[in-house]
Amino acid sequence: MNNHNERCRVIERHGVVAAVHGAVADIEIIQRSACSSCRIRALCVPGDSASRIVQAPNQGELVPGMPVVLSMDERIGWLSVLAGFVLPLVLVVTVLFAVRSIVAREEIAGVIALGTLVPYYGGLHLFRRFFEGIVRFRVRPDGSDRPDGTERRFHIVRKEGTF
Repeated sequence: MNNHNERCRVIERHGVVAAVHGAVADIEIIQRSACSSCRIRALCVPGDSASRIVQAPNQGELVPGMPVVLSMDERIGWLSVLAGFVLPLVLVVTVLFAVRSIVAREEIAGVIALGTLVPYYGGLHLFRRFFEGIVRFRVRPDGSDRPDGTERRFHIVRKEGTF
């Protein structure tokens, strides 16, 4: 029998519980750019970190301020990239070339091609409950899998402008 971890890779991110709303917890994840660790980041292009809020199921043990590990199957992440970026790009390019062969002005063809994104993302919004059923996050308290018993300490950082 195959173990779940052998069949599919898991993406894990450390975060902090920002709020708890019954069976749903808001987990804040700090995404750091490559420049955020550079010592001279203030002298060049602003390197920053962005805060993202992800909603995950709460089995009752999560409290605000608690450090956690948020995990998801890698294939679900690729599905999200496909639906959010790849398919819209293919749609816009296809419509652009199709309309460009019919319409004489490039500007009109471009506006029509970009206009196809409105019903596309509208459709994604209408089927959001379907996607919520597919995209599942798992949450566990941080430090639970650390053999030395040490804890990671995080603080909630809010992005206030650029550095």
